[in-house]
Amino acid sequence: MDGYNVLKVLGEGSFGRAVLVHHRISDQKYVMKEIRLPMSSSGVENSRKEAVLLAKMKHPNIVAFKESFEADGHLYIVMEYCDDGDLMQKIKHQGGNLFPEDTILQWFVQMCLAVKHIHDKRVLHRDIKSKNVFLTRSGKIKLGDFGSARLLAHPMSYACTYVGTPYYVPPEIWESQPYNNKSDIWSLGCILYELCTLKHPFQANSWKHLILKICNGSYDPLPSHYSYELRYLIKQMFKRNPQNRPSASTILARGCLTKLVKNFSAVLLGNTDLSHGHRRQWEKRMSNTVLDVLENASLLSSSFTREETESGGVINYSENGPRKQWNKEPPQTLLDMLSNADVSLAFKTYTIYKPASENILKGPLSDESKASDEVDGEHEAVVIDSERLEPRSDEDDTDFEEDDLDWVSELKMALKQSG
Repeated sequence: MDGYNVLKVLGEGSFGRAVLVHHRISDQKYVMKEIRLPMSSSGVENSRKEAVLLAKMKHPNIVAFKESFEADGHLYIVMEYCDDGDLMQKIKHQGGNLFPEDTILQWFVQMCLAVKHIHDKRVLHRDIKSKNVFLTRSGKIKLGDFGSARLLAHPMSYACTYVGTPYYVPPEIWESQPYNNKSDIWSLGCILYELCTLKHPFQANSWKHLILKICNGSYDPLPSHYSYELRYLIKQMFKRNPQNRPSASTILARGCLTKLVKNFSAVLLGNTDLSHGHRRQWEKRMSNTVLDVLENASLLSSSFTREETESGGVINYSENGPRKQWNKEPPQTLLDMLSNADVSLAFKTYTIYKPASENILKGPLSDESKASDEVDGEHEAVVIDSERLEPRSDEDDTDFEEDDLDWVSELKMALKQSG
């Protein structure tokens, strides 16, 4: 802590706390994350991963790493201070007044640039949510909190642990499918929806019905004044089959966003080439600029032929053949396990809460009038998009994923401990 003065506590959690500090030599403000180190050596290494990953993520739209050090059984990570709060705070402060579409798209493009950068480095964030997206008073968006991120050594590498925040968890996780970069895209879509409506896209009164709504794709439509392009973009990001969701590069190549991408890249990253070309494969050395990232990105593919042998996948479809549906459902054991779980919050990472008298889910943007447990789409305001179940080829994307089939047992253990 030498050289730093603590100004105030910004937040506390199971990991430790985050404080605003003043660096005496540079006369700058930073955020210092103080993490209690576990006793085991493996636990210590796991705690250090956030500092290691953050140090590698050098990008104008990612919270900048300054330094890290250990002292008195704690790991300290010093990072950039974003002086205009986070997106969750910004949304809550709107008081029901919707954001202009131009503002939403300016923020969203910057988020996509950050997500594209980490995916280029084969990093899964795994906890993208509005509370982890920060703002500066100069108008920049910064993706932060890499405490849940996972670095994969190879595109086909598999990991074994799932973390995240239930309101932003994609269908494939509840369906016991592998977590991949397209799962981050779903979470990004949840933020985009929140910016448009000031509400969570999926709301329910229980864990069970929240999961069913996510897996059925039941969400209220956007306010009517938003453009067709914006509505279509959210629809694509909420595709139930992760293979059919666009990658960050495909999103950035959309016509409604290319001008904004060029503006940001001209200021921050140099000129961006959005020309179309053949599908690119993962390489040993990944591109670090938007120019390289989007060099060969095409918007949509005209034909496709694919066979999928993984459980829950789309099997043997082609351009001229019958279209198949993503047919995986949440495991019944999971629904049974959560049917009587007393939880009042599904917004915080890692945490399952047991309330004193309520059995409801309530996030920071929850609307009690919309938190119905109906999942069959009877209400006119609820959209169940059958097109979302249809496969779409996205040949620009080479997905990478982690095998994540053991997280259900971890959730069972957490529920047992809270009982």
